[in-house]
Amino acid sequence: MTDFWGVELLAVASQDAGLGLGDAIWGALRLDVEIFQRVEEFAPDRRLGILVTLLAGLSRGIAQAFILFINRVQPLRFVLSLLLEAIFFVAGFIFWAVSTGLVARFGFGVSLPVDLVTRALGLAHAPQLFSLLGALPYLGVPWLTLLSLWTALAFVTGMRAIAGLDVWGAFWCMVLGWLVLQVLQRTAGQPVMNFGRWLRDYVAGVALVSNRQRLQELLQSGQEHQGGDRRE
Repeated sequence: MTDFWGVELLAVASQDAGLGLGDAIWGALRLDVEIFQRVEEFAPDRRLGILVTLLAGLSRGIAQAFILFINRVQPLRFVLSLLLEAIFFVAGFIFWAVSTGLVARFGFGVSLPVDLVTRALGLAHAPQLFSLLGALPYLGVPWLTLLSLWTALAFVTGMRAIAGLDVWGAFWCMVLGWLVLQVLQRTAGQPVMNFGRWLRDYVAGVALVSNRQRLQELLQSGQEHQGGDRRE
């Protein structure tokens, strides 16, 4: 086997069907139930889901990179901040996968291995690989909304495939799993969330501002400062 990043995943396919990671991602984008049913053929462990989700998180980080620009984050810290956002994205996904597995077990009587849920639902994040286009002016927000809906459909497709649920059962698994995650983040997980915010600021080297109004003020003050420098 190769290293964690799964170089082998990019080149090696199922020997019987000749399918690889690219086929898996393409099938997920097409909402192909069979691809999710055969997800174990693409990777014998959970690396497939982690890899796809990590790349999706990096793509989303790039789409939101303007926040780092406006906050005047230095180049090296800029790159590190993008990597950190991708890691946070993966961490959030893992907790969502676990909460979804718990909902499936206690809400629908379907016991699923965590690694299977991780692989299938990680693959369902394939549409998020295109999140970097969310940086486009005017079209960014509609595009990200479309990707979120696309991901939700892939999520439902994946749960139908691995859990044998109908459409509504898979849908409620997704919604309830997400709600469980939100409750945990706002209660027992609050210290972890606070630590995450502190770590973002520490890696960026500044107290990051993400509020839209304050971002506009920062941008305006920066433009005024540059204008003053030119006049001098």
